[in-house]
Amino acid sequence: MARSNGAHEMSQAERVYAGLRERLLRGDMPVGRRLVEQQLAAEFKTSRTPVREALRRLEGDGHIVRDPGGGMCPSAPSVKSMRELYEVRVAIEELVARRAATSGDQGLLDAIEQDWRALDAAWHGTRVVPRGPDFVHADEGFHLALARASGNDVAERLLADLNDRIRILRVHDFTTDDRIGATITEHLEILASVLSRDADAAAAFMRAHVQRSALVVRERVGSALARMFELPG
Repeated sequence: MARSNGAHEMSQAERVYAGLRERLLRGDMPVGRRLVEQQLAAEFKTSRTPVREALRRLEGDGHIVRDPGGGMCPSAPSVKSMRELYEVRVAIEELVARRAATSGDQGLLDAIEQDWRALDAAWHGTRVVPRGPDFVHADEGFHLALARASGNDVAERLLADLNDRIRILRVHDFTTDDRIGATITEHLEILASVLSRDADAAAAFMRAHVQRSALVVRERVGSALARMFELPG
């Protein structure tokens, strides 16, 4: 019975975590608004234990921070940190693209291309593709899969860590259809260069892709920051 209760609490914690995380990624929770366990437990119709576990995970992800009184509040994205993180990301992604083009695993590369050609077909057909945070995860999956195919395990781990750090900002890159369509096209351009074993072209396409994403995020994150800093009404 204890094991069953533990499993139930874990599933409840996952549900609370996913719900709060989605709101935080959208910038729907104002900076400075304390997340109160009792209120969240009532909102999610669960006990405080799963809420406490969800908040602990969100803190570990960097989505929330402790205020001076020990309470939990949404993290305020740092534009300076965003710039520095993207600088590091560009360097790693270029390395991955070059390595994938010169000695990448052909089977993994073919699988990545197949997945994104299918997504491209869906986009130009029904336009039923992931959006918002879901597309962020799909995009992250592309870059991590390419790192895996490159065979550089350290680059893959570093990219995973960078994803966790900039995810709350990157969601603002995929709020419009034009950016989703452009990203799919850019991924296929990168893959075409990788599969043709043109390392210079693959690196150039990758650099342009990441820098374009960083520019869009920088332009759009201002409104999200303004919304996050609004005083609770």
